[in-house]
Amino acid sequence: FKLPPPQLAEVQKIQAENQRKNDARREELRKLGQADNARNVQKLRLWEELNPRDPLDRRCPFSGQQISIHALLSDEVEIEHLIPFAQSWDDSAANKVVCFRSANRLKGKQTPFDAFGHSSEWVEIAQRAAGLPNNKRWRFEPDAWQRFEKMGGFLGRQLNETGWLARVAKHYLAAVADPYKIHVLLGKLTALLRAKWGFNNLLPDHNFSDAKT
Repeated sequence: FKLPPPQLAEVQKIQAENQRKNDARREELRKLGQADNARNVQKLRLWEELNPRDPLDRRCPFSGQQISIHALLSDEVEIEHLIPFAQSWDDSAANKVVCFRSANRLKGKQTPFDAFGHSSEWVEIAQRAAGLPNNKRWRFEPDAWQRFEKMGGFLGRQLNETGWLARVAKHYLAAVADPYKIHVLLGKLTALLRAKWGFNNLLPDHNFSDAKT
C-alpha cells in the first residue's frame, strides 16, 4: 500500500508475468495428463530454474543426474528445502529446489555445504549451484546458516507488522463475537495447512500461495 505508483506498476507487472507463467505450466500439465495442482506447478517452476535455456540439460543440483519432465512429475524427484525447513521454517520458493529422492536422502536435514561440502562431488555441485537464481546460490555457501540468521531482523519486522494487523483484526471481531473464542494463528501456519490439505486447488488461481513468490 505504501509503494509509489511507478513501483506499484512494476510489482503488478511482475505478478502478471508470474501468473502468465503459471497458466502455461498448468496447460503443460494438462497436456501431459498430470494433476493440475500447486505441487506440480511448483515442481515445473523449480525445474525451469535449473536451466532456463535448455530443458534437456536440467540436472539434479546434488547428483548431477539429468531430470526429464517425466521423472520430474514422478515420485523419483522431490522438492527439497536447501536450508532445512525443520529448523528454518522457510517454505519460500527461494529455499527450494527439485532433486532426485536418492540425493535428497543423502542431503538429509543439512544445508548443501554441510551435507556435501567435504566430498569429492562438491566442486561440481557448486558449479551447478552457480547457475541457479541469486536468491538460492548463497544457500550453498559454507556460511548459509549464519547468513540466514542475520536475516532474522528483517523477518522479525515482517512478523511484527503481521502481528499488529492480527491484533487489530481480533479487536474488530471481538465487537461481534466472544473474544475468548477468537484465536489468531501465524499466517505461515495457515499457508502450510492450506497447502497440505489441498485447499489451494479450491481457490482462484491468483490465490495460490506460491503464485507470486
